[in-house]
Amino acid sequence: MGNLIGDAKAVDVVVPAGTYDHGDLYRISGFTGFLLNDCTAAATNRGRALEIALNRRWNIKLPGALTPAVGDLLYWTAGAGTKRGDTDLTAAVTGTPVVKVCATKDADGYAEVILVDSIN
Repeated sequence: MGNLIGDAKAVDVVVPAGTYDHGDLYRISGFTGFLLNDCTAAATNRGRALEIALNRRWNIKLPGALTPAVGDLLYWTAGAGTKRGDTDLTAAVTGTPVVKVCATKDADGYAEVILVDSIN
């Protein structure tokens, strides 16, 4: 008999070495989502929750050269491994889409996005 484990709005991941910030978009262990707790480079407990819910809007920093329009889909850059939204998102079609833009990038480099229904 199966049992409900959770509501599938977040998953637990082990964050690789480095500093990871709450609210930023990441791909970790094959899951794309928004980190729910900071993780400093000095942290010894690297377990963190990654929100993967599709119906939530997040304001995230985009790569400097990326200036998407409302409705544009963004993708992870080519290659495997851990990715981060402020350096590894692209408008070039490279696999399945990651996020859809809900509001254009502001003067500080942030845009509102939602996750799209894909595992990448």
